[in-house]
Amino acid sequence: MAIPIGTKFHGVSGNVRTKNLGSNQSNSKRDVYTFPDDFNLPSYMSYAGTMVNFGSTPVSALGGDTADFGTIKSAADDHIGFVILSVPCRVVYAGWQWASSKSITDASGANKTITFKLSSALLGNDMNDAASWTDYLMSTTIDTDDAPYPGFNEDVSGLNIELPAGSVITMTALSSPAFDDVFEEANVSITLEPIYI
Repeated sequence: MAIPIGTKFHGVSGNVRTKNLGSNQSNSKRDVYTFPDDFNLPSYMSYAGTMVNFGSTPVSALGGDTADFGTIKSAADDHIGFVILSVPCRVVYAGWQWASSKSITDASGANKTITFKLSSALLGNDMNDAASWTDYLMSTTIDTDDAPYPGFNEDVSGLNIELPAGSVITMTALSSPAFDDVFEEANVSITLEPIYI
């Protein structure tokens, strides 16, 4: 049962007895709530990033352009951007949007396809070693001839990505083949739901 809006709480010190000694009438005005099920805890955390020099080669160890979250990589092929999870999380959404004034059709050249994947790893591993990562293929595919400024927000909860605290998560775009103009950008978001046990 959800806690009704306006419900008040009193806190008592640990040595105070909490056994309910009230009458039936006063007890009827009290309810029991369970933490965390009945509490309105933050439900989602969202992280935004950028894919720079989109569609270029060489690419990261994950096979494509990975997102930069908060900082910009100095080179596409020797850094991987990721989000570090401080609490256990479930990955629920991933989004992507072409972010340059030049259309993706003009930047890519003809007949290019982009697929996407999410990848997770544990802290303490070599992030530039593909063997450190577990990949989850997303269902969205973009044909660069179909729309000049494509974007999407995919519900990825069906991939069942549940990660412990101390994990990292990133999103990679895999373009085939490489773009003609690799100096453009795309924006990325990953939305997580904390898992409260």
